[in-house]
Amino acid sequence: MLRRRLAIALATLALALPGPALAGAVIDSDADLVPDQFDNCTTRANGPNENSNQVDTDLDGYGNRCDPDLDQSCTVTALDFGRFLSCFGTTCPDSSPDFDGSGTVTALDFGVFLTYFSAGLPPGPSGLVCADCTLRTDLGDTPCVP
Repeated sequence: MLRRRLAIALATLALALPGPALAGAVIDSDADLVPDQFDNCTTRANGPNENSNQVDTDLDGYGNRCDPDLDQSCTVTALDFGRFLSCFGTTCPDSSPDFDGSGTVTALDFGVFLTYFSAGLPPGPSGLVCADCTLRTDLGDTPCVP
């Protein structure tokens, strides 16, 4: 009788213990606490512990943290630099050149801009399937939001 009670108790305990999740791994390439499939900037941390917490001023699906393409041309060019420079040292009205979310366009933002400009990089990468660097919500395009 004691053995039977012990066996039942052990079986109950075994069923109550948490087991491995079978849903698959959640990938978060930049370790910002936002899974890549919902992250608008998968290679630069812009999660809840960052000032730039998934901010996407132009709603093109690329977070400000990795979107120095300010004219929606899909490349970072001298035209983008002109717009960046016009906001430098200020709290630019639309805040898109504020890549680090500090509230002011500073040398830290210039570092982000320079990384993309000097390498000829497009915005991103983004994990959002709707991300499109030509998206223009100011012209009526549907915003890309998670």
